[in-house]
Amino acid sequence: MATADVVVLGGGSTGTSVAFQLARRHSGKVVLVERDTAGAGPTAKSIGIIRLHYSHEPLIRLAARSLELFARFEELTGAVADFTRCGFLLLAPEREMVVLRANVELQHRLGMVSSVLAPAEIAALDPRLHLDGVDGAAWEPGSGFADGYATAAGFAAAARREGAEIWETTAAQRLIVDGGRVRAVQTARGEISTPAVLVSCGPWTPALLQPLGVNVPIQASRQQVVQLAPPPAFGVLGVVIEDMAQGFYVRPEAGSTILAGVLEEEAEEIVSPDGFNRGVDFDFVERVGRMWASRYPGAREAEVRRGYASLYDITPDWQPVLGAVDGIGGLYIAAGFSGHGFKLSPALGEALAAIIAGEPPGIDLSMFRLSRFAEGHPIRGRHAQGILG
Repeated sequence: MATADVVVLGGGSTGTSVAFQLARRHSGKVVLVERDTAGAGPTAKSIGIIRLHYSHEPLIRLAARSLELFARFEELTGAVADFTRCGFLLLAPEREMVVLRANVELQHRLGMVSSVLAPAEIAALDPRLHLDGVDGAAWEPGSGFADGYATAAGFAAAARREGAEIWETTAAQRLIVDGGRVRAVQTARGEISTPAVLVSCGPWTPALLQPLGVNVPIQASRQQVVQLAPPPAFGVLGVVIEDMAQGFYVRPEAGSTILAGVLEEEAEEIVSPDGFNRGVDFDFVERVGRMWASRYPGAREAEVRRGYASLYDITPDWQPVLGAVDGIGGLYIAAGFSGHGFKLSPALGEALAAIIAGEPPGIDLSMFRLSRFAEGHPIRGRHAQGILG
């Protein structure tokens, strides 16, 4: 039987980040178990937006620390995350401006660089923008985007160099608990005896934990993305934009194209994580195209290059479940990220590795405890769209 001091289940950006941080701090033998290959799940389809705009201090701190780590990812891991610092612009209608200003003020108190822009200042950033329905914006010049697959693969390779084992194409089948403590993990390659397990399996997390009597309210939501190519005369999109007035986002992509999708409070479509339509719906393409044309009427004739659908692992409050599971020693969760886990994953690697090692995490994650749902204390962001946190 194989043995490990810590087993990490799930090879997305968070699981690989935790495995890397555990290995580099010499927390014993670390084994990461991934049903496919590292980064090949929903992380590979992440839109990759990295921003600091949140309503709660722990989220801002996690995002800010992650931004620091993305900026020096190659120095840290020896790999590249394809991080592009192009700036992040959050467009807001009048009804969202009070919250937007409060969030920017919170960022300032925490030492972050951001500002509130009036419509004239937004137009100065990109004169091509049509600002109908926009009363202002939050602007983060240091934010941007990165690549999900490259990030997870980079963390996994760095974890290996630090001594961790990465068991790819190996399904985790069940957790073995005895006397109120984790004892082992049964995998397709055999059993691993271990006193500590982090379950970071996205929408597959509930199925692993339910047999233990641990009910995690995570559902798999199908989320679509479309790639558009504006007319050549448009040039390039220079910033990441999230548009609360219309409810969509756009970010630059290679070849002067853009990736676009929607910001919604409700799940688009609840599906089985093992069987869903991975293509894009025609009405979704039309909807996103209309919103793009409204903001950039000079580029309304954008060509549709491709589209795809992936998964969000969503919770009732659109916030993650992080930390130890009450009642089962050695069991930890990092799941339910609801579409904003990628941007937090570098800092979560540090914080969760500390928690598993029995040390203070540096950033207080207690608000993300699983028990908040049973306690009736869900986390609510101040903006209407839950995904904005």
